[in-house]
Amino acid sequence: MEGVEIGNTKVLFVLGENGIRGFEDRCGHMSTPLSLGTLKSGVIKGPLHSAVFDAETGSVRGLPVIHMGGSGLPPEMLDAMKKMGELMGQIRTEVLRPFPVAVESGPAMVYV
Repeated sequence: MEGVEIGNTKVLFVLGENGIRGFEDRCGHMSTPLSLGTLKSGVIKGPLHSAVFDAETGSVRGLPVIHMGGSGLPPEMLDAMKKMGELMGQIRTEVLRPFPVAVESGPAMVYV
């Protein structure tokens, strides 16, 4: 998985079971670069809140998870984090925007 910038467009290239796929390098949840996330077992996991996307289709396979921190935090901080988690859960998670990719006898070409 690798993110590149083509013109003014950030593209994420993913090598999957059916070849190379291209998506906008932007998480469908909070717009962070997916190239900072992980690719494992056919899924892309976002770097910020662990939203999960199918590496072949870009469809949403798992909603974001808000990690609440340890139990040693002050109660007012835990309350604030809980409220933030509730707000984050209200943000819609979108399917990844695909870009057509062609691979011939050389480098991959993406159409943005």
